[in-house]
Amino acid sequence: MRHVLFFLVAMTGCLASASASAVTGTLTSNYGAPLVVQTTSTTLDVTSDASTDLALGYELDAGYGYIADDALHLFLTGNLAKWIQLEGWIPQSYPIDLFLDTRYGGQNQLLASNPTVESVIADLKKMTGLTFDAGFSADWWFTLQGSYSDSHLLKAYQAELPDAGGGAGAYLGTTPCGGPGTLSGGTNPFGVLVTLDDHNMAGVNNGCGAASGEGVATGMEWVIPLAAIGNPPGCIRVCAFASSTDHSMLFNQVLGPLPSGTCNLGAASVVSFASIPGPQYFTICPIAVTVRNTSWGTIKTVYR
Repeated sequence: MRHVLFFLVAMTGCLASASASAVTGTLTSNYGAPLVVQTTSTTLDVTSDASTDLALGYELDAGYGYIADDALHLFLTGNLAKWIQLEGWIPQSYPIDLFLDTRYGGQNQLLASNPTVESVIADLKKMTGLTFDAGFSADWWFTLQGSYSDSHLLKAYQAELPDAGGGAGAYLGTTPCGGPGTLSGGTNPFGVLVTLDDHNMAGVNNGCGAASGEGVATGMEWVIPLAAIGNPPGCIRVCAFASSTDHSMLFNQVLGPLPSGTCNLGAASVVSFASIPGPQYFTICPIAVTVRNTSWGTIKTVYR
């Protein structure tokens, strides 16, 4: 934890780019109303002066999303913790992990045979034993975190989670904060996009009690082509949470939210969302589009 392992010092956070971009980390009207809103305070709040644009804490304030144009558009408002370790001035961060349930099967409990995409910072084995809700079996994992070589950059990873384990993983690449979301230097054949605007100072407060994540308009934005996740034809369930640098510990920022009064969950290996009240996931469905077929003179509802 921060108070044990590191002395945190101020650093410039991630700002939205001044230029126009489809993926900026700033919420747009395309996302509509939130699908889920945080109800639990964070155990590491962003407390720095807003004028300095810092992000020395983590929070997941709300989840937005839609499926359209053959892609999953996902927005998590809040903050990804990024700081500089005083000794050596090395950038550090706590990642935001994202699990998707896209099809029949998958892993309701994470297996020990899942891939180590990169030692320590992208090792799914660190989460072996984590159990999801009864209605959720993860098929895909994505994670976003700060770069350890440049405090202004982000790194993204992906892995598939077959029923029996042993899936493949990939480093998707590096991208700057604020857009346009293009990842470079990794393996990203389907063109996954992601970025972060980390200057939020609103949303939930510090602690473990009741709070509201309403009213936040910046955070983590993903555009994941459906081809990158097996071309699911229907709704997608999403579980997102903040974890420790090596993913072995879960904090209390989860969407769907944990019950108010819940502090950090501890070792991933013993966490069971199934034993916690409420669903620790939310659902995104394809957008229904009304189309008029002039030759038939009828209206049909199709999904794109």
